Amino acid sequence: MAKKKKSGNAQAIAVSAACFLFGVLAFVLAGFLAAVKLGGADSTSTLTGFQSAFGYTEKSGKLVTISVEICKFNFMITLALFLPLIGGVLGALKGKLFGFIALAAFVAGAVLMFLCPTLIKSTLITSGLSEWLGDIAGIDASVPTAMGVGAILGGVFSVLGALVAAYKTFFLKK
Repeated sequence: MAKKKKSGNAQAIAVSAACFLFGVLAFVLAGFLAAVKLGGADSTSTLTGFQSAFGYTEKSGKLVTISVEICKFNFMITLALFLPLIGGVLGALKGKLFGFIALAAFVAGAVLMFLCPTLIKSTLITSGLSEWLGDIAGIDASVPTAMGVGAILGGVFSVLGALVAAYKTFFLKK
């Protein structure tokens, strides 16, 4: 009897650790890797998750420093970054309610991660983009955006975290 209980406890710990790991991986990969490509799928101009969430200003010039604001703070992308992290922390806690909240946080974070290219369009600055992307003049807010590798990996790890949280909430016997 004691052996079976110990095995169930080890499984619960492993599932909680996996849930936490997927949350941290989603946060780190989406935050530090290129989440949004500006100028289309074949462009080299990118914004990381943190740049697109908290705003980004490009500084250039040797004699005179010129600051060009590329994008402003975006609350929805900030949620996309932090919801998987919150889900990972809550999924590591004991209890079915925490598991259910973690599941909801992972699912919402995954959906928002996959929507990052459309969410960034509302905070792009027209004058900053024309100088930052080079010879494209007169850019408006309809700059083509594409999903970067950071948003894709963050979304995938959020989905995996949601699956682990669902397993912990609905199928794991304690």
